[in-house]
Amino acid sequence: MVTLLSDYIITPMAEGVDPNIESILAGESAIQLHNDAHGTPLHTPVMASLLDADKYLIDGYTLFESLCIRVAERALEHTGIDAASERCLFVVSSTKGDIWESIAVSATRVAKYFNNSQEPVVVSAACTSGVCAQLTAYRLIEAGMYDTAVVIGCDVQSDFIISGFECLNALDHYACKPFDLCRGGLNLGDAAACMVLSKWCSNSGWRLAGGSIHNDANHISGPSRTAEGSLRCLQDMLSIVPAEALACVSLHGTGTAYNDEMESIAIHRAGMDGVPVSALKGNYGHTMGAAGILECILTIHALDRGLILPVKGYSKQGTTYALNISNEARSTEAKSFIKLLSGFGGINAALLWSKDATQIAPVAALKSVEVIDRLELRNDDLASGYKRELGDYPKFFKMDLMSKAGWLGAELLLKRNGARGILDAENTVVIIASRSGSLCNDINFNKTIADKANYYPSPSLFVYTLPNIVAGEMAIKEHIYGETASYILSDKSQLDTIVAATAAALKPCQIIAGWVECRAADDYEVDIKLIKTKETK
Repeated sequence: MVTLLSDYIITPMAEGVDPNIESILAGESAIQLHNDAHGTPLHTPVMASLLDADKYLIDGYTLFESLCIRVAERALEHTGIDAASERCLFVVSSTKGDIWESIAVSATRVAKYFNNSQEPVVVSAACTSGVCAQLTAYRLIEAGMYDTAVVIGCDVQSDFIISGFECLNALDHYACKPFDLCRGGLNLGDAAACMVLSKWCSNSGWRLAGGSIHNDANHISGPSRTAEGSLRCLQDMLSIVPAEALACVSLHGTGTAYNDEMESIAIHRAGMDGVPVSALKGNYGHTMGAAGILECILTIHALDRGLILPVKGYSKQGTTYALNISNEARSTEAKSFIKLLSGFGGINAALLWSKDATQIAPVAALKSVEVIDRLELRNDDLASGYKRELGDYPKFFKMDLMSKAGWLGAELLLKRNGARGILDAENTVVIIASRSGSLCNDINFNKTIADKANYYPSPSLFVYTLPNIVAGEMAIKEHIYGETASYILSDKSQLDTIVAATAAALKPCQIIAGWVECRAADDYEVDIKLIKTKETK
């Protein structure tokens, strides 16, 4: 059993959970027009939700690190948890962190602030990062590897991120309108949020009862038009709790045309049309790596008040299938909810949080893990290797260096084992980890926005500035609807720990686990394994 001991949030609207809920209930929004992002002028003014950086900076730390420290400090207060213990793990959720610094380095600085010597785990899985981070912590605690996890979600907006979403034509020029007929895109937002999760019983009564991740196997930057991944996530959660026991589903609700439509399709296909839904992007914008944690915390505290939070900006049905949605707060006595998110790379993730003692999470069965084969690539000419060994997937040449290297390694490994093209689509897992993430392609994208006189942000580059895209490319090629996961780790050996915890949590499956570290076109490392798991008595 994994319970919620405590939590804390910082948003542009307020600091602390209760003031934020009061602001939401009052119909407030932190979204407004900005000409700069934390002192850096923007090419075009944007509607966004941004923090006052000076208010939160700690000497010697970046804004990202400072926010992580501040929410963790407040969340740990009065818990009695020794944050320096070797049985306590820091898990950080972020899409970009400080951009030019490895998030693993920043996460280590945060953990060391609390005198914690364990190497932190960084989950960087696009917009689903916050949900995936909670699920990672849940699995590591359930597997007995740690007693407590300090799970922090944080992202700080920058001209880099804003330019990227701008070139994808994803931004609304007004405050976003999730699921509304007149929605025009998303707004971006800053936020930091922290949950302290533990194996011990808590005063809150809330526990994480399960989670699920599935890939669409469809497109790296567009949601499935049939909601394949989100549907599977919802179905997994409904195997634990019936729909009628849910207070609500907390949706992504970005305000973009395709995301909102996809979520309505997923809800409909799962037979959940009558379940109330909530979404908070109209109050905070899209807070990226913080979203999954921030929105879970707010939903938990709202349900403790007997309330389902309203969807700000919604007025008239704008999706094919009608959702049970309201722009006003609603009453409920139920104390269980599903959190659903989706993101670039085709990834979808869901969690079930419950305060209902009758809802029991399935016990993970012990698995044996067998490495079937292992393949390594070092600084070879990737194009030559592709042409020599495969040559039948022209999309390879559109990929960034990290995706090319990881994808090629996986394809060669599968080809060598006769598994290419015949994987079990539902029960194959892809886990990718690195130290530098997508830094090489970050540099390439930044060149397109650095010179304001020759400003030409490239959408084809921006979509590859997320380290989970490589796992998405593998899923698309091999039609993998199973789990895809992405981590930024300081130590390569941490990947084995994550694989073991993942294997213990899932039914027998095949795992493609790869370390993909790319520093330059002629300086990269791929170490990828094909793993089989099976139940042991």
